[in-house]
Amino acid sequence: MNLSKQKFWNGISILLNNYHAINRKLFACSIIEVQQIVKGLQQLKLNLNGQHEELIKEDIDKSLLISQLLKINNDDIIENNIEGFVVHFKCIPKKGGNSIHAVGIIDLLNTFFRMTFDDNSMTDFEIKLNGELVVNMLNDDSSFDVETSLRWSEFVLKPKFYKWCQNEDMPKCEKNTECSLRLIDNEKYNRLYNEFKQKYSESAMKLWNDAKESTDPLKFIYEDLAIAAYLITLWQSDIVNKPPTAFADLGCGNGLLVYILIQEGYQGYGYDVRARKLWSLYPIQITSRLYEQAVEPFKFNLPPEVDWLMGNHSDELSPWLPVLAATCHRNVSYFLLPCCAFEFSGNKFQRRNSSISGYKDFCNYAEQISNTCGFKTERDRLKIPSTKRIALIGLSRMYTDNDHMAKMEHIKQFVKNEQQQHPNSSLEEIKLRGKEEAVRNCTQIEKSVIENLVKKIFILLLEESSNKEKTIPIDEWQTGGRLTMSQIAKSLDKENLKQIKSECGGLKTLLRNKHEIFQFQEPDFVLIRKPQQQAHNTNKPQTVKKRACFFKLHHPQGCPLSDDECTFVH
Repeated sequence: MNLSKQKFWNGISILLNNYHAINRKLFACSIIEVQQIVKGLQQLKLNLNGQHEELIKEDIDKSLLISQLLKINNDDIIENNIEGFVVHFKCIPKKGGNSIHAVGIIDLLNTFFRMTFDDNSMTDFEIKLNGELVVNMLNDDSSFDVETSLRWSEFVLKPKFYKWCQNEDMPKCEKNTECSLRLIDNEKYNRLYNEFKQKYSESAMKLWNDAKESTDPLKFIYEDLAIAAYLITLWQSDIVNKPPTAFADLGCGNGLLVYILIQEGYQGYGYDVRARKLWSLYPIQITSRLYEQAVEPFKFNLPPEVDWLMGNHSDELSPWLPVLAATCHRNVSYFLLPCCAFEFSGNKFQRRNSSISGYKDFCNYAEQISNTCGFKTERDRLKIPSTKRIALIGLSRMYTDNDHMAKMEHIKQFVKNEQQQHPNSSLEEIKLRGKEEAVRNCTQIEKSVIENLVKKIFILLLEESSNKEKTIPIDEWQTGGRLTMSQIAKSLDKENLKQIKSECGGLKTLLRNKHEIFQFQEPDFVLIRKPQQQAHNTNKPQTVKKRACFFKLHHPQGCPLSDDECTFVH
């Protein structure tokens, strides 16, 4: 792999902040000390722990190290008599246990980086640029798994490092908002998260199964365990003045986060417009704190002791959470994990900046709302099983007590202006959502509309056989041709498409619901499914035929199966 010196150091600058990304044993790896070496680096490389009289070093900030590396193009730094750097790391094992100390040596003169660990289970390595990229493993312990280490070097370290070398953006952690768990102590968080997995995962899974919840338990359980561990670590940190007197989780869903936090000794409440099956299975001290109640902005009253609001994937309520926190009372903080993007009006979010993803655009908008509400807003990136991991946290206010009333009026006017620009319903009617979940699987459309669409698509596919080069014998059952989804859509009336557009999946869902008639073929084709006789299973109870056979009624040749063979009524 041929690399320029500039790209090599760019890759190293990313590696310094992200070593845990290429080592599955580690939860995090953070820089705790950086020393700039003016003289004596070569002797230090030979004996890291020895005394070196000629060594001249200076402690510097991590950000200065990264900026120095990113500046390297010619020999600017070497001319300033800097030979390199020594970087000390604190590595946190994913499964808990004591942290591991590591030392990285950056040799600017020889375009070289070495990383060694004080734990024999870790792989010591060096990366250097000598015309091409060279990676060497350094462990000489006879008990060390050399084969595994070499595989890791070849298939993990090298490809990832080469990719980092090509990355021209500033390392994410230097942007101040993109580093994961930057607001909390990673070691405390990891210890607490592992403890929660042992303590709650099995019982939560049992509750899920008993309630017959349709959602994915692994995703929701481990996500809520991680969020609970994050919040508790945050509440116990120096950046929070005091732990919450009481919290309120708005749009609490299954209530698992409320359950964990109360079990851990925190007082709180959960609100959602619709009760979940899980609620009734929690202990009474939890169930009594879960309320089936719509949240109506500027009308919703919280218990007076609540001083933390939480919005964990709170959907329509997400833009409202900073507003509700600001207008409750002066000492309320909030935690928001945005997911689905909505306006204040309840409409789907209208993009403000099309040059970035819709999710990032909404996070920026939510942060703007928070700042408008007077919060000093912090961003953090959680480690949860979700692609929507950015959290916004409003800890303190940026205005004085004397300005409080004026700020409240400013917030109300801001919300009113936003609703007028993106209208849906009046300010007084905003709610999370209706109590009954809308069914969106094409089963709620009028039956005659569905039947007409199915017949039309069936005829389109049947007639497509006339375009085939191969002639099908007249006595063979005709299966027609195949069409792409876009070809089918273009052949249907706009009014018909409009009727199913609001349904989840639309046309594709309609066709999947009629799987006895249609089948899909990669990449995007639809065909007529030829009926097949089902194997007779004597152990399985025979179902009574109730539905008429579509092919018997609508295929020019009828159904290819006999009355006894077909699973539908002839």
